[in-house]
Amino acid sequence: MTIVIDRRAVLAGAATALAMPAVLREARAQSPVTVTMWTFLDPTKDGGRERALKQMIESFEAANPGVRIRVEPQVWTTLGEKFVLGHNSRNAPDIGWVNAENLGLILNTEAAADLKPLVVDQWPAERRRDMLVPSLLESMTVGGKVLAMPIMAATWALMVRRDLMAQAGVTMDDLKTWGGVVVAAKKMTRDTNGDGQPDVWGFGLGLATERFSMTPAVLGTVGAQGGLFGDGCKARIATADAAKALQWQADLITTHRVTPREAVAMTSDDAIDQFAAGRYAMQIVANSRFEQIQRTAAGWNKDDLAITAVPGWSADKPGPTVIAGWYAVAWRNSPRLREAARFIEHMTNPAAMALWSNPGTQVPMMRSILARPEMAEPRNAPLRTVAELFGVSGTSMPGQCNWARTFADFNLATQQVVLGQRTVADALKQAEAATQDRQ
Repeated sequence: MTIVIDRRAVLAGAATALAMPAVLREARAQSPVTVTMWTFLDPTKDGGRERALKQMIESFEAANPGVRIRVEPQVWTTLGEKFVLGHNSRNAPDIGWVNAENLGLILNTEAAADLKPLVVDQWPAERRRDMLVPSLLESMTVGGKVLAMPIMAATWALMVRRDLMAQAGVTMDDLKTWGGVVVAAKKMTRDTNGDGQPDVWGFGLGLATERFSMTPAVLGTVGAQGGLFGDGCKARIATADAAKALQWQADLITTHRVTPREAVAMTSDDAIDQFAAGRYAMQIVANSRFEQIQRTAAGWNKDDLAITAVPGWSADKPGPTVIAGWYAVAWRNSPRLREAARFIEHMTNPAAMALWSNPGTQVPMMRSILARPEMAEPRNAPLRTVAELFGVSGTSMPGQCNWARTFADFNLATQQVVLGQRTVADALKQAEAATQDRQ
């Protein structure tokens, strides 16, 4: 049998075989880089911030066809701790979100990459001047390194129902001091069905030690003594100023009877739900919850919800506007660090800041955004109010101090005083020790 070999077919097959590694290498080179990000937002959902993030991801991927952003939503209270644990196990995401209260977890470790050369140094000069609150970036700078980038700013303010104020003859001027708030709360506490129990309480509180938030006791302390920490993050809680503020808070329940006793077991979310349900007339709430309360208002007109400054101890000095919010951190060991830094820049540039405000309903973090015509619309009045408060009485906690559970320490102290378990002084000593142990 004669075997005929087609030399041209062999050569073609050999050429194909030799070319395969190059083809595979090219395909591999063209495979998209996937940047993983942990955040509390889910861009598949329909909230304002979720829609804003979705638009940012779409525009980034369109401009960077070789990069994909994969969002892995997390429980917001655990983001900072999980990021550090991920770093320790060498399994952190490329980008993590962390709130202001937990920044100490990040800034006191080596988990975060320096964003100064990757992001900040690339800014035009006017970008820094355009920042509404430059201190937010300054507080993230440690040893010349920028370890986190502000995404959105938030604070806590006094929310109050205008309709109940009008019925009680209360004005906004009456709410400028903590003493005035007590008087107003008494006027707005109402028993509408005559059963001897208030149906509307003058002031709402959530004093649980889980799912907690800012309360008047913390704000009153910060307003009186300028902060909660001294040099080296030395806790300053067992003080005369803190005792005055904690006693004021406990008296809302025990003496003035404008807050229900069950507040000692309520989470901050429980209290907000009660406010939206029409059970409270006033409450200290994060400004980012304004739209949520309006959306879930039951039995009252959502347009009667107003937001105003935190009270002070005297009318001539407003209470503190404690600036918090969310920050982006790039993992220093990420193999996709440059791509991660590019997305952080994209998520915090002027175009993104406009999206965080609309549709995101967040306070503008740039003066140029605040000056846009749409910010003058009535629907954006709460955002303008908070932006003005940033300028008048804004203050930040030291970024390297760990105050993530200090709110819970104040809540536990209030519980102990209300329930007669400790004196104010002893409760605050315990709170100070707990906060100090976390530094």
